[in-house]
Amino acid sequence: MKLTIVILFLLINFQLLGQSKVEYGSNDGQYLEVGNTKIYYEQYGEGSPILLLHGGMGSISNFNTVIPNLSKHFKLIAIDSPSHGRSYSIDSLSYNILADYVVKIVDSLKLEKIAIVGYSDGAIVGMLVADKIPNKINKIVFGAGALSPHASKPEGLKMLQNFSPEILPEEYAASYKKKSPNPDHWEEFVYNSKEMWLQDIWVPKEILPKLDSKVLVLFGDRDQFIPLNHSIEIYNDLPNGELCILPNTDHDIFNNSKITNDILIKFLSEN
Repeated sequence: MKLTIVILFLLINFQLLGQSKVEYGSNDGQYLEVGNTKIYYEQYGEGSPILLLHGGMGSISNFNTVIPNLSKHFKLIAIDSPSHGRSYSIDSLSYNILADYVVKIVDSLKLEKIAIVGYSDGAIVGMLVADKIPNKINKIVFGAGALSPHASKPEGLKMLQNFSPEILPEEYAASYKKKSPNPDHWEEFVYNSKEMWLQDIWVPKEILPKLDSKVLVLFGDRDQFIPLNHSIEIYNDLPNGELCILPNTDHDIFNNSKITNDILIKFLSEN
């Protein structure tokens, strides 16, 4: 069972550790003091601001295949969430806590009308942010997200329930310790992530019909963890939703950049 869980986790994350010509997430970014911690972020391009929110246990590098093309059209603000990547640690994690930090980042950077591109955990956080500051978020890309752990396929839920530092290859701990300003927090980071993933509700279903933001529900038809019908249910509850199912694509939807980048640019450019 441990081997199966490790393979599933590798499928959604191992490619995200790969490097591009520019090592996004290590590219002379800046720190922003937010609350009781410091958040690392990088900026690319010019134009309408787009906030990039990465996946669980990920970092800015989740968007290696997205940043080069999108930065030709928009101003991208890519952040490492608290306790992730090069950002400093916080005591506990929840989607609401991460969303509150994003709200403070939006205020600190004096952003007015912005769009959010979220991947997996970042998609969940993005939806909560739109509920908290609806007047500032005009568009959301809800990429490979879900509303609760109970929406997961059985094998996906089992992975979350059995998650621990011991099942992860050493490369993950090494990558964390190389980037993090708090390298001794590795095990705490893993267990805090697990606690967040096992919270009963990630996004309350009742906020969906109230969202004024345009939302693109972006989903791979081969997603290992989230059933296709869940993305359709989310789309059906949105007043300004669009649904895009990517063919022959797993949970790592942005790895299929030849398809996804054009879709993102079209959605983010439309009035």
